[in-house]
Amino acid sequence: MTGLKPIRSTLIALAAPAPAIAEVCDKERPDWNLQDGPVSQLDDLGLFFSDPLGLTVLAMAGACILFRKTWFTALVITFLITVVALLTISWSEDYHVKSAAVSEGCRTAPVLTGLTLAAISVFLALLSRRTSRATERPIP
Repeated sequence: MTGLKPIRSTLIALAAPAPAIAEVCDKERPDWNLQDGPVSQLDDLGLFFSDPLGLTVLAMAGACILFRKTWFTALVITFLITVVALLTISWSEDYHVKSAAVSEGCRTAPVLTGLTLAAISVFLALLSRRTSRATERPIP
């Protein structure tokens, strides 16, 4: 009976989920290392805004602030709402893959990213509303 203990403990160790066995993070976040630790909400937000899509969002929001055109602000807000919808849909679409990546530590739910994009949308809408009121001329 004592000869079976090492075999049994080896089988239990192999059956337990481990980053080397699942290998989901190799496909989800290739630049992430296990030594970096689990990804937090702030890390995910930083990763989003360092991607080309996040840089595009920042550039478009900056252009809205700079030019203050109502039609352009409406276009950017629509784009931001679409990005938030796509983040939500992509998270719920491959739920099993995403949950495996979360258990490994290389992904987290994009909650803070979605809230930040929604806050940028609200800020741009309020700025556009204030700008359009300031340019209205009173009727004599």
